[in-house]
Amino acid sequence: MANEKFKEGGASGVGDLARMGGDVEGTLTNNDLKHGGAGFWRDMVRMGGAVISVGISGTPVTSGTVDEPYDGFTVTASGGTPPYTYALVGTWPDGIAVDPSTGEVSGTPTESGEFANLSVSATDASSNTVQIPDFTLEIAAE
Repeated sequence: MANEKFKEGGASGVGDLARMGGDVEGTLTNNDLKHGGAGFWRDMVRMGGAVISVGISGTPVTSGTVDEPYDGFTVTASGGTPPYTYALVGTWPDGIAVDPSTGEVSGTPTESGEFANLSVSATDASSNTVQIPDFTLEIAAE
């Protein structure tokens, strides 16, 4: 198993690549929200010579207030093998959740603070997982 760094099209990351008989498994992460703000990444997985591509998109709302409904956002997966299961990644404030079948992030935060390295992931029926770029959510006190 090799650990390789790569840079292409403005996105960079580190992938753990396993190469056996032409099959490749890899995970890529795009951490660039500053150019347009929209998070999008495509994770490529090659299995038995066929390429399965799972894409994800969603623009997170990065601020909120304690005890007020979070504006929320929806993450959408495409490609791969539906259906998709969505999950929160990182330590989110209490009161915010994701609907595992729709990707809708919503709720009413019950604690204030700065919550860094948050994301939302999508996993398809073949266990391929991709996530939006990490971001920081700031929840203000009342």
